[in-house]
Amino acid sequence: MLPPLPPEQIVIRPPVEAYSVLIPITGGCSWNRCRFCGVYKNLQDYKIRNIDDVLRDIKIAGKYYLNNPYLFLAGGNAFSVSTDYLLEVLHEIKQNFPFIKRISTYAKVLDINQKSDEELKKLAKAGLTICYIGMESGSDIILKQMKKGQTSKMIINEIPRLMSAGIQASLYIILGLGGKKWTEIHANETARVLNAVNPTFFRFRTLNIMANAPLKEDIDNKTFKILSPLEILKEERSIIAQLSPSLTSALRNDHVSNYSFVQSDNIGKDKERILEILDDLITNPEVGKWKHKNLKRM
Repeated sequence: MLPPLPPEQIVIRPPVEAYSVLIPITGGCSWNRCRFCGVYKNLQDYKIRNIDDVLRDIKIAGKYYLNNPYLFLAGGNAFSVSTDYLLEVLHEIKQNFPFIKRISTYAKVLDINQKSDEELKKLAKAGLTICYIGMESGSDIILKQMKKGQTSKMIINEIPRLMSAGIQASLYIILGLGGKKWTEIHANETARVLNAVNPTFFRFRTLNIMANAPLKEDIDNKTFKILSPLEILKEERSIIAQLSPSLTSALRNDHVSNYSFVQSDNIGKDKERILEILDDLITNPEVGKWKHKNLKRM
């Protein structure tokens, strides 16, 4: 087995941050127990980088990317580091990137839970713009089964705290995470939580399992059955159909794993239009022939 990658090695970042300056803060993921995820397992251990190394990287990046308005604090959940650490990093970014418009990072619901309202407000004031957060599902059954380390109540409590402090929340939802057995409860409970939270953004991802993800064993022994592309689209439609017209969240389908790419800047206003697009896909005979992508890399 190869040694784990060093924490300054960036493994993943959101598609929307493709052209952003990437500054590694942590290596790996502080949780790293999710059964559907193999991104960091046996690849990169959780480790917080030395702050002096991070500040040096920011100074260097500022010389070459002075005019870039977007910067991503990398790592599985860089929001897990102390607030004082983040504040020092944000201050250094402001000093070296005078045209910065967006500073973003991955965060877990548990990370938010461990920061006070005052800490969140300080981070927002210092320039942290948005956190990308794995909600995955609104179903407590599925969250427990997948060892996500959070509950729907935690999501409903913590995400509004983050947004009230002035930091945008982009929630990831994994289509197909309940398999065939729990597809209905996955759709119903996810819609329930979205209605309760009204996040700034929510983004769909479709379940794809890497070879080292623990869920792969369940798939191989047929105790977990993957949804077909048509069933994924029906699940997506079910979630959207149950959303309140008063919801103002922006919807993004910005991942290569997905089977639809419907977008909205206000899901409440665009709900019916999006349902029509999904209905056209669902009733298209060719869509029923599509095979699961089963991506090896994303």
